[in-house]
Parts: sequence; C-alpha cells; structure tokens
Amino acid sequence: MILFDLFTTFILLGAFSFGGGLGSMELIRNRVVSVRGWMTDAEFTDIISISEMTPGPLGINIASFVGARTAGIPGTIIATLSYVLPAVAIVMIMARIYFHYRNLRIMQGVLKGLRPAIAAMVLAAAITLSSTAWWNGIQNASISNTDWIAVLITLIMLVILGKKKTGPITTILGSGIIGASIYAILGIPI
Repeated sequence: MILFDLFTTFILLGAFSFGGGLGSMELIRNRVVSVRGWMTDAEFTDIISISEMTPGPLGINIASFVGARTAGIPGTIIATLSYVLPAVAIVMIMARIYFHYRNLRIMQGVLKGLRPAIAAMVLAAAITLSSTAWWNGIQNASISNTDWIAVLITLIMLVILGKKKTGPITTILGSGIIGASIYAILGIPI
C-alpha cells in the first residue's frame, strides 16, 4: 500500500512541480508533511539540506529520500521514477511546441506570465523553511520564541551568498559548522 501511495503522490507531484526544485518545494512539503504525514517540517527541512548537498536535481533527491524513509530501497525507486516520469513526458511535448512556436508573441506572453507564479512558489518555500528554522513552524512565530542564533546564521549566509557566490555544499556545510560551534559554545540544547 505504501508503494502505491508513494507512486500516486510523486507522479502527481512530478506532473505539477513547475519551476524546478526550489519552485516545487512547498508543493512537495505540503504533500509529504501535511497531507501524508510521512515526516515533520523539521525532518523535511533536514532532507532539503541533504538534498542540496547531494548530486542531482533537488526535487528528485527529495523524492528519493522520502521514498527511502517510508519504504526503503523499493520506496526510493518508486518515488524517484514516478516523480521523473511526468517531467520526461512534459519536456518532450513542450520541447516540440516551444521549438515550433517559440517566436510567436503569444508564446512569449505565456512564458513571461509564468515567471511571477514561479517566483511566488520559491517565496512560499523560503517562508516555510525560514519559519521552521527560526520558530519551529510558522504557527509558533513570536519574538519570544525566535531562535536568534538561527536568524543570525541565516543573515550571515545571505551576506556570504551575496558577496562570495558560494555553492550550496559550501553554504550548508559552513552553516552547519557555525551552528554547531555557536550552540556548543553557548551550551544551548538543540
């Protein structure tokens, strides 16, 4: 039953995950955490961190990790393949359409019209991830409940990303090292 649930969940996610991994992260999180309850927001955030450090597209890596978490190796195979299958079919169809009609004004309008939706999906994912890191979920958001160390690390990483253009592995590892050091020095339980 879990393999069928993984298949139906990830084939739908694969069919509707537009904008790449970051753009589809909130959609995946909603299905995996809120609808299916396969993991918590904190676990999902951890999966995103690990997925960013491993080779391959973010959405596929997340599907693989969720599949492994819920049903082992068969779950990984089912979740990954079912997530990729719609994309392969859609890309083949869209490539034919795009290369045939790419110069039409309507096609340019459609592509330009999709950009705000993709930006909104990335922003929604950023809000969810930030609220998990800073307050352990948006429902717990308050000044008194804020993890100021996490906020500080976020700001440091934003500055570093803006100035140094570091990659995801360096950024995530650096953030982990900074966090481990600060929490250990201050003796704050995690």
